Amino acid sequence: MAKTDITKYATFAIVALVSGALSLAQTQSSSAGLHVNPAQVQKKAATPPPAGATKTSSIGQNVKMATPADSDSWAEQMDADGNGTAEQTNLVWDGADKVLFSNSSGTFTCNNGSTGTGELLVAVNGAGNTRGRPAGSGFWVASMDKGQCGVPAGTMWGCKFDAGGNATTCGVATIDQKNNDVILVTAQR
Repeated sequence: MAKTDITKYATFAIVALVSGALSLAQTQSSSAGLHVNPAQVQKKAATPPPAGATKTSSIGQNVKMATPADSDSWAEQMDADGNGTAEQTNLVWDGADKVLFSNSSGTFTCNNGSTGTGELLVAVNGAGNTRGRPAGSGFWVASMDKGQCGVPAGTMWGCKFDAGGNATTCGVATIDQKNNDVILVTAQR
C-alpha cells in the first residue's frame, strides 16, 4: 500500500472516530442525566445563614466539596432539585468565597422521563463572589445509582447553569475543589 493510501485511510479513520464521539455526545445530551431546577437553592443564596448555623469544612458524602473551616452549616427541608418534592437538605455558606452549597439525597427525574436515586450537590455563586461569577449562576453534580438516568456506571453527572438556572453545559463531571467549580468531561448542550 502506498504512503498516500495509508494517510488517506488514517485520515478517514480519525474523521470517523471524531464523528462517532460527537454523535455519542449529542445522544447523551438528549437522554442522559437528570433534570435539575436549582431555583430554590438560588433563592436561598441571596439570604444570610440562620442564627443557629454551626461551623463546618465540607459538605456531602459521595459528592463532597471542601469549604473553609469557618463555613456556616445548617439543614432544612427544601426542593433542591426542583422536582416538586422537598427533601432534607444540608446547606453550607462559604462566606469567604460567597458560594452556597446544598446537598441532598433522594429520587430525581431523569431527562428521559424515568426516575433515579442518588446524591445531589448544588453550588450557587452569591453576590460579590471572589471569582467574579454572575450571582445565581453555579453548577450541580449528581452521584447516581448504577445505570440510572443513562449515566455511565461509576461516574458523576453534572451541569453548569446561568443566573436564570438554565443549564449551559452538562456531562460526566469531576469536582474542582480548588476553584469551587465542576469540570465537565463530556460536555454538551
